[in-house]
Amino acid sequence: MKRTLLLLVFSASLLTAYCQNLKELETIQKGWSKKVITGVKNGNIFSLLTAFNKVWPTESGTAILTDGENPAAQEDCYKFEIDRPNGYVSAVELGDFGQDLSACVWRRSNGHRLFAVMFRQSVGVYPYSIVLFYDYDNSKRTLTPERHPLTDFRPAYPLGESVDAVIIELPRVGKDVVVSEYIMPWGCSIKHTYKWDGMRPHWYSSTIEHLDKMEKMYNDKYELAEQINFTKYCLHDFDEDHNPELWLFSDNDDYQAIYSIRQENIQMLSSIYYKTQFSFFPNAAAICSSGGCGTGCMRADYVVLKDSSPLYRFADQQDWDNTADDMVSTYFKDGVKLSKAEGERIMEHFNNPVEIEPDKREMTP
Repeated sequence: MKRTLLLLVFSASLLTAYCQNLKELETIQKGWSKKVITGVKNGNIFSLLTAFNKVWPTESGTAILTDGENPAAQEDCYKFEIDRPNGYVSAVELGDFGQDLSACVWRRSNGHRLFAVMFRQSVGVYPYSIVLFYDYDNSKRTLTPERHPLTDFRPAYPLGESVDAVIIELPRVGKDVVVSEYIMPWGCSIKHTYKWDGMRPHWYSSTIEHLDKMEKMYNDKYELAEQINFTKYCLHDFDEDHNPELWLFSDNDDYQAIYSIRQENIQMLSSIYYKTQFSFFPNAAAICSSGGCGTGCMRADYVVLKDSSPLYRFADQQDWDNTADDMVSTYFKDGVKLSKAEGERIMEHFNNPVEIEPDKREMTP
């Protein structure tokens, strides 16, 4: 009984600390951009973090400033990384409900400095990150909030109600910022690199894990004269199972493919090239690629999804019939020919197609 009570007290204390950490971050996120920080001693990383922590105190910030350079504290609640010459500090709180902080400073081409501070807090299974930027003016000893695309980073697909699996890595060595967008059901990520331009980090590229494998699947299917490379992407949940499919596009959108990824298992669900087109049937969670298949021939290939995998494949091949003086459909399900009545029942289930306007994102500038 005593042991149970101790465990309950310990669990309650962890939960209280976790809620307090979240409240700190919510308060900072709502107010940081409205307040200029004054009285900054100088432009080194500890002075900048000290000034920030006075206005926006957090447990992780206080821990770095108090114990960051104390070797004995490394085995306590935090793991610290202090690099004064490179202008970088970090604190990783040990345990499941920890709050992490990292901060760095860059020298700007206008003589000022750019100070960044990043917080990461786990919310359930999703790491929740925010990054804030300040311009440090040595002549005024001030930190002025500066909004940046990274501050308002919007992932390609929101995996949680209000949080996303986004990890922001500030640089200890070098000047690039890396943002990893983890798609939990995929078991892999999309990495975004922001390069330093003298004044701020700017978006440089986005890399999707296993893209080379997906491009090979596409090129092996079509055996085109030139290899196709995808340069844009979109995440869209076609079967609404909370695991988005990956929709890839060539530079001019003539070549496209839609993939399912589950724990790094990749399937090409459907694809088109410049002679074919996509249509979408949400009533049946179906994706269709259609186009000509020769003289007097049209073909529509459907894939019906369930849990991000093909439930079945269906084809409607229409050929010109001279006797009927019309196009006549032949239906197939998973390669097996169906009767006209069976095929028409499936077509009726598909209902009408809808337009989907993909939220395309660039992978290269």
